[in-house]
Amino acid sequence: MARHVRGTDALGGRYRLLEKVGAGSMSVVHRAFDEFLEREVAVKLIHSSAADDAELRRSDVEVKLLARLTHPGLVTLLDAGTEWTPEGLPRIFLVMELVSGPDLRARLKEGPLPATRVAEIGHDLAEALDYIHGRGVVHRDVKPANVLLLDDPVKGMDSIRWTRAHAKLTDFGIACMTESVLTLEDAVSGTPAYLSPEQVRGEVVTPASDIYSLGLVLLQSLTGELAFPGPPLESAVRRLTQGPPIPETVDPLWRELVVGMTALEPAQRLTAADAAAALYRLAALGAVGGPIALGGAGTPAALGAQPASLGS
Repeated sequence: MARHVRGTDALGGRYRLLEKVGAGSMSVVHRAFDEFLEREVAVKLIHSSAADDAELRRSDVEVKLLARLTHPGLVTLLDAGTEWTPEGLPRIFLVMELVSGPDLRARLKEGPLPATRVAEIGHDLAEALDYIHGRGVVHRDVKPANVLLLDDPVKGMDSIRWTRAHAKLTDFGIACMTESVLTLEDAVSGTPAYLSPEQVRGEVVTPASDIYSLGLVLLQSLTGELAFPGPPLESAVRRLTQGPPIPETVDPLWRELVVGMTALEPAQRLTAADAAAALYRLAALGAVGGPIALGGAGTPAALGAQPASLGS
C-alpha cells in the first residue's frame, strides 16, 4: 500500500537515495542503498511533473516487461512501486541492479572505441536483443545512453591482459510487444538520431527496428561520430532514402556487418542472432591479434560460423 513520505524518507521504507548517476527527460537515476538487504542498487525515479496518464502507462509497461525478462545482457529489475507525496503527486520508482561502469554515451565522449571492444559490447547487446525478440518484445530505444558498460579493458604490468568488455541494455520505458498497435505518439517514440526508417514513418515496429538502431550505435562506437548528424527532422528524413555513410577507414568486415544491420527494408536486415554470431567472430579475431580482413568470404553470414557466446 502506498504511504505518504517526506523527502528524506527511504523509498518503500528501505531504499535510501544517494547521488544522482543519470537523468533523462522523464526520469532520474540515483545510486541508492537497500537498508533491508544492505546492498547498493540503482533507483529510477519518474518525475512527478511528468507522471501523466501516458507516463504512468509507460512505467507500468516497463515494470511488467522487466519483471519477466532475465538475461545477462539486461539490467535486472529488483523491485518497483508508487508512493504519494504530501502534495498528492505520485512518486514512481524502479529498483534495479547497480552497474558501476559508465554508459556508452559517456564513454564515447572520450572518442571511438577499439574495434575489439565494440565487437564485445555489440555481441552482448545483440544476444540480449535476440533474447527479448524471442519473447515478443521490441526495445525501440537502442542508443548509447541505454547501454551500461561493466568492465573496461586493462593492461597488466608484466604482459598485455585485456579484460573482456561487458555491456547491459537498460531502459524499457517505451518497449512494446511485437506487432503491437501503437498510437501515433508511441509509434514515433525513441531518440531521433537512432530511429529506424520505419520508426520515422510511424509504422509498426518489429525486432528489425532494434537491429537498425544497434547498427548505428556500433558504427558510432567505431568512428566516434553520429551516422546521421544534424537537426532531428533532417537527420530522420535522410535515413528514409539512404544507408548510413561508412568511412573508408572502417574495416571491410565491419562495413559488411553494418550494411547488413541497417538495410532500408526491415526484412533485409540481419536478425539479432545473426548479428551476435558475426560480432563473436570479430571479437575473437581481435582478441587473438589476427587481422580483421576479408578472407574467403566477407559476409556477415560467413562471420557467423562461430558460436554466439563469448567467455570472460
